[in-house]
Parts: sequence; structure tokens; C-alpha cells
Amino acid sequence: MTVPQHLELEDVIAWGLGPLDLLCVVAGAVVSWWLYLALPDAASPLRVAFVTPPALAGAALGTLRVGGLAVRQWLVIAFAYVLRPRILVTGGLS
Repeated sequence: MTVPQHLELEDVIAWGLGPLDLLCVVAGAVVSWWLYLALPDAASPLRVAFVTPPALAGAALGTLRVGGLAVRQWLVIAFAYVLRPRILVTGGLS
């Protein structure tokens, strides 16, 4: 049996996530847990309000896909567009 070598498939580690996807989800969870432990003994809803954004950001960067591309790839494209060199060309050169 031969295995096709020309396919460019992404590796899947766990739950259908690739290595970078899983890293983003785990990083969001770790940052959220660290914030939860670092906050003083505040009211529980206040702690949850502070730790929810990093957890959601990690989940969004790791799992969401728009148009076949991951959200983190869209962010890279957007930053490359914003940081591109700009050249103003006016009139004809003689």
C-alpha cells in the first residue's frame, strides 16, 4: 500500500486541533488561571469578569475558522496590511 506524499494535511493532536491551535487554547487557559490566582480575594463574579477575556481569546485564536483560515491567520494578514510600506505616486515622471 502506498501513502500519497503530496498531500499537505495539518497534524491533529487532540480534539481535532493542530499543535498551534492547541497551544493557543492552553495558553489562554493558563493565563486565565494565573490571573484568577493572582487577583486578591475579590468577589467571585469580579474575578470571573477579569479572567474571561484571556480564556475567550485563547479559545477564539485556537478554534475559530473564517473562510477556511484560522482567526490568528486573519490577524497576521490584517497586521501585514496595516504595516505595509506606503508609497505615494503622483503625476508622471519625466
